[in-house]
Amino acid sequence: MESEVMSNVVVAKQPNLNFLVTSSRANEKDNCPLPLIIKSNGSFDWDANDFLTIYGGGPQIYNIRPLAQTVVKKAYSLNLFCAFLDKEEIKLSNIDDSTLYKFIDSLKDRGVADATIITHGRLALQYIVHLSNRHKDWNLATQEIEPDTNASFRVHYVTRTFNRGSIEIEFLDHRSLDGLIHIGVEAEYVRDFELYRWLDAINCTTYHPEVNEFILTRWQALTTILEITGSRISEAHLITRSMIKEAAKNLLAESSNPIIRDIPIKKGKYKGKTRQVPTTKDDIQFILRHIKIVEEKFPKVQHDAIFVDARTGLPLKASYLKNYTRKVINGSMYSRELRHLSNHSFRHRFITLHIAKTIKKMAASGSFTNILTVAATACRKITMHASNKTLTRYVHLATEFNEHLEQISADISDVSTHIRIRIKKMITTVDELRSRAIDDAKALESLISTLDEFRTFQT
Repeated sequence: MESEVMSNVVVAKQPNLNFLVTSSRANEKDNCPLPLIIKSNGSFDWDANDFLTIYGGGPQIYNIRPLAQTVVKKAYSLNLFCAFLDKEEIKLSNIDDSTLYKFIDSLKDRGVADATIITHGRLALQYIVHLSNRHKDWNLATQEIEPDTNASFRVHYVTRTFNRGSIEIEFLDHRSLDGLIHIGVEAEYVRDFELYRWLDAINCTTYHPEVNEFILTRWQALTTILEITGSRISEAHLITRSMIKEAAKNLLAESSNPIIRDIPIKKGKYKGKTRQVPTTKDDIQFILRHIKIVEEKFPKVQHDAIFVDARTGLPLKASYLKNYTRKVINGSMYSRELRHLSNHSFRHRFITLHIAKTIKKMAASGSFTNILTVAATACRKITMHASNKTLTRYVHLATEFNEHLEQISADISDVSTHIRIRIKKMITTVDELRSRAIDDAKALESLISTLDEFRTFQT
C-alpha cells in the first residue's frame, strides 16, 4: 500500500535575509531559519505561506518578534491543518464549522494532549480568519452573533481575553475546543501520585512491548533529571555523564548533599548562562545506575551524553526525547490520567516544590510579613527566572502542596521523591486493604513490588 503524500514543511536553515530587518543580536541573526509549506503536488502553498509571512512580522521584518524559531514551530502546526484539508479534499473556500470539529477529532485520535490540541486548533482558526480577510467574497469567518448577520458565513468564532500579569492578551476561540483542558493559563505540575504512574508507564506501554534494563533505567534517569533539576527538555538532554559523576563525588560523605552544576539555560533572560541545583543521594544513584549501564553497553562512545539510542549508543536529540515521553505515556494504561502532563510539567513541579519547601522552613523559624515574596526570590535563584512576577502563579500551588503534605506526613517532606512516593504508595495499599478495596493477594503483590523497587537504591 502506498503511503499518503501530504503537504510538508521545508526549512531553509541559513537563508540570506540581508534585505530584511532581522534581530541585531548576533546569535539570533545567524540562527534565522525560514520555513516554507509545500503542497502535496510539489507546488508552493501561497495562502499558507502568506499567513506565515504576516505572522512572522510582515514582508519587511523577520526574526524580531516572533523569533524565527517560533515561526518554524507555527509552520509545522499549520501544516497539520493543511495536510488534514488535503486528506479530506476540502477546498479553502469550503471550510466551515464542521471542518474544525473534524480536525480537532483527528488530533484527539492521535493521542495528542489537550493543551497541544488547543494550540493547533487556535492556529488553524487564525489561518481561517486570515483567509477570510484575504478573500472577502468567500464569506468564510465571522464573530458576529446576530443570526441575520452571520447566516451566510461558514465559520463562527469568538475573541476572548485573559490576563497575564498586567497584560491583557486576546485569543480566538471556537466551539470545537469546548471541554478541552488548557494547562497554559495555570501551571499544571506533576503530583506525587501522577509521578508514580509516570514512572510505571514504561512497564505497561505498547511502545515497548518488552522492557529491558536499559530502557527501564533510561526512563527512570530521564524522569529523575526532569524532576530534580526543573530543566526544560532542551536543557535536560544537555546534562552530561561527567556532570552527574562530579555531583556524585561526595556521595559517601554524610554531611553534604550532591550538587549538579553547570546546567545550561536555553531560554529567557539568562539564556546562555548556567545554574546549579542541590539534590539527594538517592536521586543521583538513580541516574548513576543508568550511566553505568550505558558505559558497559557502549564502552567506546566518544560523547558525554546520558540519553542514547539503545541500539547505536548515539546521543538522542531533545526533539526525540520530547516525542518519546509522549509516545510512552500515550501507549500506557495511564494515558487518560496523564494526558494533561508533559515534560514541561516537571518544571512546574520543581518550582512549586521549591517554593513550598522555602515557605515551610520560613514558617517554622518564625513569622514573616513578606514570606511568599521571600520564598519566590529564593526559588528564583535556582530556576533563574527573570523576576518574581513570573513565579506568582506557583505560590498558591506551593501552599496547596504543603497543606496536602501535612495531611499525610511532614516527616518525609525532605526525603528523595523516589523514596517518598513509594512510601506513600505503601501507605495507600495498607489503607485500601483495611477498607477492603483490595484483597490480601493484591495488597501483598503491591507491597512486594514496591519493596523490590527500593532495592534499586541499594545497588
